[in-house]
Amino acid sequence: MGTIKYIVKDIVNRTSYSVSFLLDNSVSKTISKKGIFFRKIFAGLLRAIYLTQTDYKLVIHKREKITRTKKGKIFAINHRQADDIVLGANAVGESAYIVFGNKYLALETTNGIGLWAYGMILMERDNDISRKATYEKMKYVIEHGGNIIIYPEGYWNLADDGQADEHHLADGHNSENWLIQDINIGILRLAKETRCEIVPTILHYDEVGAKRCYIHRGKGVRVEEQDDIFVKKDELVHVMTNMYWGLMEKYSQYCRVDLEKDGKSLKQNWKELKEQLRRACDIERIGYQLDLTDEKRIGKAKVVHLVVTPDEVFHSTKEERGNIG
Repeated sequence: MGTIKYIVKDIVNRTSYSVSFLLDNSVSKTISKKGIFFRKIFAGLLRAIYLTQTDYKLVIHKREKITRTKKGKIFAINHRQADDIVLGANAVGESAYIVFGNKYLALETTNGIGLWAYGMILMERDNDISRKATYEKMKYVIEHGGNIIIYPEGYWNLADDGQADEHHLADGHNSENWLIQDINIGILRLAKETRCEIVPTILHYDEVGAKRCYIHRGKGVRVEEQDDIFVKKDELVHVMTNMYWGLMEKYSQYCRVDLEKDGKSLKQNWKELKEQLRRACDIERIGYQLDLTDEKRIGKAKVVHLVVTPDEVFHSTKEERGNIG
C-alpha cells in the first residue's frame, strides 16, 4: 500500500522518486529473479505504450533471428536522442533491462516509473562505484535469463569532433565522420565473462518529410575466451557502422537541396535539429538543461587513449628504487 501511495504522489508531482532505490549499489536491493520473470509477461504491452511516447513511426527493416538460450543477451544500440529509449525497446522486441545513466531524467520526471516497470538499471555515470555496481547488476540479469539494453557509445552521437579531457586524449573514433562512436569495452568484458551474445541494433532516424525511425536488429556476436577485447570492440563498431550505412542507403538517399529546408543551410538545419533534440530533455520545473558537452565528457570513459603523465610512467621505478635503498 505504501508503494502505491508513493507512486501516486510521484504522478501528482511529475516525479519518480518512488524508484530512487534503484540508485542503491546492491544487486539484491535493486534486482530479483521474480522481477525478471514478471517483466517478461508485461513487456509487450509496455512496448506498445512506449510507441505512443514518440513522434517517430517505427519501421522494422530487419530483425535477425536470435539464438534462444537460458542466459540473456546484451542488445547494444546506437545513441542519438531521447527517443532511443522507447524506440530501442521496440527495436529489440524482447524483454530487457535498460541501462539508464541520467538520474535527473529518471527521477525528476514520470519517465522513471515507466522505465522501472519495463526494467531499469539506474547508473550514476560519473561515480566509479555506481559503474562497477552496474556491471554486477547486468551480470545478474544475464545469468538469470534476462536481457540487457545498453547504449555503449555512452552519449548522444551528435557531436562534430573528438573531445579530450583531463583523463583522455581526443579519440579518433569520435568525430562527425563516424556513424558509430567508439564504444565502452565493459559490454565486451561482460559478454566474455558470462558467455552471452551481444546483439548489435541500429536506429536510423529520418527527419525529411514524415518522421521515421528505421531499425535493424543484427546477428549475435560472441566474445570467445581467446579474443582480444579491444580487437573485438573495433569489430563490433565496424559491424554496427555497416548496419547503419545499409539503412541510410536504403531509406535516406537525398540531394543536398532536400536537406536545406526553409531557405536555411544544411549546417544551420543540423544545428537547429540538435538544439531541438536537446531541449526535449529539459526539465523546466527544476531548471534542468541537458548539456551535450558534459554528457560527452561523462560518457566517454574510454581506456584506449588514456593520458599518461611522466610521473605515472616513472612511478613504479621510484618505488623499486625506494625498496632497494
